[in-house]
Amino acid sequence: DLAFLDVTGRVAGTLLELCKQPDAMTHPDGMQIKITRQEIGRIVGCSREMVGRVLKSLEEQGLIQVKGKTMVVYGTR
Repeated sequence: DLAFLDVTGRVAGTLLELCKQPDAMTHPDGMQIKITRQEIGRIVGCSREMVGRVLKSLEEQGLIQVKGKTMVVYGTR
């Protein structure tokens, strides 16, 4: 399933999956998760730098907010 999506799709899908995990915290605008770029890269099979670029792109589109390894995924509650 993940193999057919581009890197952005795989990263976005991973973030959405992480929002469903018990350790995700509710946030007024969505769900808040803590994960490093390196961990995301390991999950989706790409470099930490690539994950950083994808996260920046998702943030510019107003879909997520990133501060260090804390991310808020909007509209996921």
